[in-house]
Amino acid sequence: MAEKQLADPSFRAEWQRLAPAREFAATLLRYRAEHKLSQRALAEKLGVSQPRIVKLESGEHNPEVGTIINAVRRLEIEFVLDVAPASRKPALVTARAQKHGTIAHDDVSVVAASSA
Repeated sequence: MAEKQLADPSFRAEWQRLAPAREFAATLLRYRAEHKLSQRALAEKLGVSQPRIVKLESGEHNPEVGTIINAVRRLEIEFVLDVAPASRKPALVTARAQKHGTIAHDDVSVVAASSA
């Protein structure tokens, strides 16, 4: 079924556009699970509302850079977002990050990875 959906150009474009959101959501979910935090407790740690955590963990909205910086600072994690032309291999991120999170767009590749 996933292959069928990805064959649809509009679905594929939206899937690619939200790749960073899905990785950031997975990062927050992993952090919360590893630290046994509720959404409310994570919200307090980040200085945001619990509904904001719900939105971030949904992976349906790309976070603003300021939101990522706030999370990195307060959670003491690392989050990488590398965007490069699709015609060349990303050179600024590790092979582990590339393997974990490379999403090929039509003309660029996006690597999103975290230490959480």
